[in-house]
Amino acid sequence: MTTVDPILDSEKDFYLTNGYLVVRGLFSDSECDFWSQYFTDMVERGGDGWAEGGVDTNHEDPLKRYPRLLQPHRGDKVAFDYMVDPRIDRYLSSFYDRSPLAVQTMVYFKPPGARGQALHQDNRYLQAEPGTCMAAWLALEDIDDENGCLEVVPGTQDMPMVCTEPADTTKSFSDVVINLPGMSAIPVHMKKGDVIFFNGSLVHGSGPNQSATRFRRIMVGHYIEGNADQVAKYYFPVFRMDGSEVDGLRSIDKGGPCGVPVLEGGKIVFREEGVSGAVTGPH
Repeated sequence: MTTVDPILDSEKDFYLTNGYLVVRGLFSDSECDFWSQYFTDMVERGGDGWAEGGVDTNHEDPLKRYPRLLQPHRGDKVAFDYMVDPRIDRYLSSFYDRSPLAVQTMVYFKPPGARGQALHQDNRYLQAEPGTCMAAWLALEDIDDENGCLEVVPGTQDMPMVCTEPADTTKSFSDVVINLPGMSAIPVHMKKGDVIFFNGSLVHGSGPNQSATRFRRIMVGHYIEGNADQVAKYYFPVFRMDGSEVDGLRSIDKGGPCGVPVLEGGKIVFREEGVSGAVTGPH
């Protein structure tokens, strides 16, 4: 297990109370510039096998010209080194009092005119138990409302998995959305090098990129708690933060339960249960 110095008590308290924490300038401008160029070059030469659905340079959809990269750490050392970076381990270890296990990397480009992603919860896909999953979401450039910043719904970090509804696919590349009566998302503006950490129950998403010229490049690592004994089969192999591979976790290949939110007395309660859907792919 990696040994790291704890973070400030105020940072841990904010994360545990709100389900997320923005850490300003955790990575340097030069690191972000390198990663931004490195992965942009990768997708522009065809994705090296990691581009979702392949790269179609002539497609009218910007997300077909610049699709997200899925799990590049499985064959690319640059992506792997980000996933197990000690700075990420320091925060996640402090939140949960143990080092996490690493399961996923993704790189999003979101070029001008690209759709965003409807509100969702990460652990619907990862199915980590016990505990939950976590994200380390790095801004490779400045991100705001114009180019489609992340949006979070504070107060949802302890919710069960919420049943989804059909999404507006003119605005979202994913086709399902979570609707929470009486609650709304707030934008998270970030500068290059900032990281937002959040847990797997926190409801979050992003809007379209309305800029004519600006990309919104981000890199994200996903993790499960160090005492988890299961995760969805898509997320194997699983790694410790020292880079070694973990054996013995259960592989989950079906969806879990979800609740239908109802506003009652000014609070959301869950009156019914459904099934959260397949968990065999990324989110």
